[in-house]
Amino acid sequence: MKISRLLKLGMTTVLSCALLTSLVGCGNSASNSESSGGATQEAASEGVTIKFQQWWGGELPEGYLQKICDEYEAATGNKVELLTAPWADTKTAITAGATNGTIADVLSIDGAWLSEFVDMGILTDLSTLDVKMDLASDVWKVNNTEYVVPILNFAYPMYVNMDILEKSGVENIPTTWTELEQACEKVKAAGYSALALNLGTTNANGIQNVFMGTGWASGITLKDKDGKYLTKDNAELASLAEMYKKLYDLGVLYPGMSTLEEAEMTSNFAAGNCAFTVASAATMSQFEKLNFKAATIPVKDGYTDKSGICYASWAVGVSESSEHKEAAAEFINFLLGGKDGTDGSASAGLASTMSAFPNSKVATPDYSSAPKQFQEYYEEYKKNYVINEFIGLANASDVMTSMTNDLVMYLEGDIEVNKMLENWQGYLDNAGK
Repeated sequence: MKISRLLKLGMTTVLSCALLTSLVGCGNSASNSESSGGATQEAASEGVTIKFQQWWGGELPEGYLQKICDEYEAATGNKVELLTAPWADTKTAITAGATNGTIADVLSIDGAWLSEFVDMGILTDLSTLDVKMDLASDVWKVNNTEYVVPILNFAYPMYVNMDILEKSGVENIPTTWTELEQACEKVKAAGYSALALNLGTTNANGIQNVFMGTGWASGITLKDKDGKYLTKDNAELASLAEMYKKLYDLGVLYPGMSTLEEAEMTSNFAAGNCAFTVASAATMSQFEKLNFKAATIPVKDGYTDKSGICYASWAVGVSESSEHKEAAAEFINFLLGGKDGTDGSASAGLASTMSAFPNSKVATPDYSSAPKQFQEYYEEYKKNYVINEFIGLANASDVMTSMTNDLVMYLEGDIEVNKMLENWQGYLDNAGK
């Protein structure tokens, strides 16, 4: 899902890239090295030096990630050498390092890279190491093998412009599909745009963040109970598509749906041009001039279970080529558990700094300086669970683009819903082949 300091500044383009934006090349990753205390060699008497390839250091406040590494060194005697590159260059740095034998020990992983890196043999099966999985709320798997642990989660709530609702005669934030439909009709009648659905394909993430984000909120999934993609003849998915088709036919979706990108959608909401949108929780600072709320996405009528929340992550894995896998595992445990393994201080600090939510079960972030809406949404987040069925999907960007194109055709009346879902099954079955 590419998170950067721009998120902290409310620039949602970063999170949308978390799974999708194509990468550009970079030079030798060593040239972008940010040395931990200047150490580049192992210190025999003080432990070992592990390398951490990531984009985080350039997106956090200057020196923040180094301070965490220094605390880890003080606690364990092991040093961490930071190899910092922009998100767009990190994948290239990892694959180049795997090819030429210079790959780092700990790797920051984007969900869109997971399947490819597993196929390339880059990542270690974390169950073979002493990574304390009981500290983590979520672990990324491929074929039921644990490869990557998220450290931070960037969740996607529904944002609501409360002033537009009041002017439209909508008394309460909708919590069901029927209530959403009724609210959107009132908003349109009052002369406003109601709901934004971004189905542009420069970054085809609207299919994930908004469309499937709405489905996951109601327990509607792309996969069956055995974890296999099953969209063909999926009645629940069909009902989700039909709900959006009804909104489209009512004319309540934000204009330009088929070319709308996430950045434009979010900026339009920030400008007060739309009643409802779905975007990263990290973008709330962009809406500070609005009277808004952040809420869980409305659910299908009659649904009463917990809601799935779409998310992207800052996540880490261990290189299969690492000569210091146990030290790498220990560093991951430090990121999750903090100094004593139980206070979650590193994860909590990262979360509050980046306007994200910790994947650590023991972290207690201090959000006292965050917007009230962020604090309120965090309470809703904790009641539910995160889900993103595109994480680990081979060629996720291409698949999502194809699914998006079909969804546009369906909404515009060019294909039937069952044909769309049959097409989706083909894209998912053939992903990576």
